[in-house]
Amino acid sequence: MKRRRLRPPGGSSMKLLDRILLGICAVVLALFAGLLLATMWGSTFVVNWLLSSNVLLEGGIAVVILVLLAVYLVILVTRFDTKRYIVYPRELGEVKISTECVESLIVEAAGQIAGVEQVKAVFTDVVEPKVALKVLVYPDYNLSQLSEELQESVRAYVEKTVGIVILQIEVSVVGIGKKAKEADIGQDHVD
Repeated sequence: MKRRRLRPPGGSSMKLLDRILLGICAVVLALFAGLLLATMWGSTFVVNWLLSSNVLLEGGIAVVILVLLAVYLVILVTRFDTKRYIVYPRELGEVKISTECVESLIVEAAGQIAGVEQVKAVFTDVVEPKVALKVLVYPDYNLSQLSEELQESVRAYVEKTVGIVILQIEVSVVGIGKKAKEADIGQDHVD
């Protein structure tokens, strides 16, 4: 079985065309910055151009180019993928599983443990998998044992369902929920 790679935010999903157009944007911005700087230092080139008879045609072309580049940048920003993925290289191509998906699986697994009322899971590192769990627990449970059970259950479940080993699982008990006897009748708990 091939080793799984974890891809950091953004990945490498930028296409060649995107890189070329971003390069053009950078050159155009540098050109305008240079013209502005030259004007500030006393050059009359921009002022003379603005007063010339060709300003409507040349200025119109410049405006169209700037508007198109601005629209392109807005589209690029809105479609750029900022999710983090677990990547499986396969013979037919990559299989990507978002960290949000794995976090949902973690919440589901942790919610099955007696004594846990609510769970929030967040990957703190995707390169060397680390997860932070914030849990709300029922009273009357041994917090140390409950935390260890959470860590072991989550690690085993993620390894079984996703195929990655989480190197570190940090558990933060952020509060105590409703009374266990009212909310969780029949569950084993520490007296």
